[in-house]
Amino acid sequence: MKKTIAIAAIVLALVAVVGCASKPPTKAPAPVTTAKFEILQHKGTTLGVMNPPDWVQAAVNGPKDVERLADYKDQYVVIVDVTGKSLDGVQLAAANLNATTEVSRYLSLRVKDTFAGAQVGDKDKIETYMERAVKSVSDATFSGFSKAADWWVQLRWYKPDNTKTFDHDEYRYLALYTIDKAVLKQQLDKILSGAAAAEPMTPEKQKAIDLVQQSFYDGF
Repeated sequence: MKKTIAIAAIVLALVAVVGCASKPPTKAPAPVTTAKFEILQHKGTTLGVMNPPDWVQAAVNGPKDVERLADYKDQYVVIVDVTGKSLDGVQLAAANLNATTEVSRYLSLRVKDTFAGAQVGDKDKIETYMERAVKSVSDATFSGFSKAADWWVQLRWYKPDNTKTFDHDEYRYLALYTIDKAVLKQQLDKILSGAAAAEPMTPEKQKAIDLVQQSFYDGF
């Protein structure tokens, strides 16, 4: 059973044109397209609901897209996402998941991605600190998360190179968990501080850690 399939957005290539009398303008490459999908049916279909909630359509692209919605602007979001070939299968698999473990697993990946994008001169100096922090998040139990809603959808995917050509159908079960940003930040700050305190410190390493922690939530 696959979990958490994020859908990439269309990427447009940007081309710089150099205005030089002796050189012709650079030709723009063709845009790269990605697979498209449509929703065949969903939890509300039998009730006469035409479209699933906004958070469901955003969640197919990932939790950060949900956080961009007005209803969730002051919250962090975790989506427990189960994919399969049958509705019964995904619902059973979702029922057997440990939501607390899934929340910690997702947050550890998000912390790892944030570290990867951090603007630090020499990340080698704080590699063990970052690894320790990621593991601590993965092992932690976070309080304050609540299940806000759940939904299921049946998606039909099309070929990446021809969005009119059928590829496959799948069912997705999506459970939405939310937490106030301030509540999660307090818990993450404690973990980051603990990871730093366990690190053999040098002035250079302390400076690098300080830089990461100061801008951490900008990329989170």
